[in-house]
Amino acid sequence: ERAAFYRTVSNDFTADEAFDYDMLVFFSPQGIDALKKNFPNFDQGETRLACFGPATKKAMEDAGLRCDLSAPTPEARSMTTAIEMYLEKEREAEA
Repeated sequence: ERAAFYRTVSNDFTADEAFDYDMLVFFSPQGIDALKKNFPNFDQGETRLACFGPATKKAMEDAGLRCDLSAPTPEARSMTTAIEMYLEKEREAEA
């Protein structure tokens, strides 16, 4: 049988490493905690934040961050679909 597994691991960023991502995707409240712990002065600015599940979204909002897209929704059952829909909407807005 096929099964999908994942494990949460922490990235070790060096002080001189650029942290200039267009989007950060979180799948658990622990990811939000790790962001705030490792980057206490994180300024979201134009960085888009995505979250999977209501607990992760609540943790994001409780941390004072803007949730730009979330899944699952009736239209987007997966994070991949949610991101694809978000990017398509962004492309249409730019056109």
